[in-house]
Amino acid sequence: MNEESFQRQVKTAQERLADLRRRIDALPEHERQGLLAEAAEGLSIALEELQVTSEEMHQQNEELATARLHSEMGRHRYQELFNLAPEGYLVTDPEGTIQEINRAASTLLSVPQSFLIGKPLAVFVKEEDLRAFRTQLSRLPALERVEDWEILLQPRDGDPFPAAITITTVRDSNGKLAYLRWIVHDTSERKRTEEKLRQSENRLRSLSEKLLTVQENERKKVARDLHDSLMAILAAAKFDIEATLQLLQGDGTDKKVTAPLEHAVATIQNIFEEVRRIYMDLRPPLLDDLGIQAAISWFIREFQKVYPRIRVERDIDIDESNLPEPIKIVVYRVLQEAFINVAKHSKADRVHFSLVRRDHRMEMTIEDNGEGFNVGQTLDVNHPQNGFGLLLMREKIELSGGSLKIISSEGGETVIRASWPIPPS
Repeated sequence: MNEESFQRQVKTAQERLADLRRRIDALPEHERQGLLAEAAEGLSIALEELQVTSEEMHQQNEELATARLHSEMGRHRYQELFNLAPEGYLVTDPEGTIQEINRAASTLLSVPQSFLIGKPLAVFVKEEDLRAFRTQLSRLPALERVEDWEILLQPRDGDPFPAAITITTVRDSNGKLAYLRWIVHDTSERKRTEEKLRQSENRLRSLSEKLLTVQENERKKVARDLHDSLMAILAAAKFDIEATLQLLQGDGTDKKVTAPLEHAVATIQNIFEEVRRIYMDLRPPLLDDLGIQAAISWFIREFQKVYPRIRVERDIDIDESNLPEPIKIVVYRVLQEAFINVAKHSKADRVHFSLVRRDHRMEMTIEDNGEGFNVGQTLDVNHPQNGFGLLLMREKIELSGGSLKIISSEGGETVIRASWPIPPS
């Protein structure tokens, strides 16, 4: 029972008592005694009811006092948590005027908390971000979700700093925007860390590019030495032995004498072919002399000689004059790695290779009908069965400014698609 009900009961009792008094006064003396007895009984009942009501009121007042105490303690705890939180917290009205602000936020803005109450948060936004800030603020009444912004804040003292802001809208029972809750975080340190990481990645990328260039130059040098020196020596030795063999055969020398020389010629020819294969793998002269299309055609022919069971289809439609030299090298290396993987692991009997221009990008696709593999596992550097060749392939493509996409699944086909931006024709 609340106080209003209690007052109503008291008033009713008072009215009943006044009415009874009027009735008694209007009666003859001999009738008053009986009515007084009845009145006394009624008054006793009313007093008992009032006593019960009074006790109920007392109990309710105690419960209300306890609830108020708990509410005050809860508000005090909330205020402590709000004020001592490490993040900057603010509460503003829908126009962005500060109603509450914690210690961390006031420290960020270099202004005591008491001086910030009633101030618009916009005064701490850098001028170049102010228009965007006001635009975003005007949109909040129509939004239900949490908003995340990034703006530049200018404290009263010190340099401006980048801030990540999270805003929650709070509405009243009618759905009207009542106030805004703000979380403000200084991202200066994160930005500095990101910039250092970006610089480190750039240095690492530059170093990797130089290492790849050095590797290609070394391949080119070794291939040239094999071609110009060792191949020449082998050719001369083969010529001398063949000349000697012809002289001996012309003199009718016994076959037992000439047989070792014939075997030596065959051995030198095998060595000659193996050295040729090695230097062509290292750096085919066709790539430097005739271009990427000729090198690709040669590689596919040689591949089919070694793996005749695998049918290779190709589609090449590019203008080499628009293709930078480093990309040509990467295309050839990816072609080598992909075809070797097909031959060793895929159990495919068909490979389709295409190198075509699509708008301002050059796209290379290698598709086989083999057994496929788990792409995530193969490209996971921490997995014990990762595909080191594919990881190197991806690294080379990305270092040359391209992107790589691999589509495959165990038991299905595999598609390797790489693309690079190229200048317009």
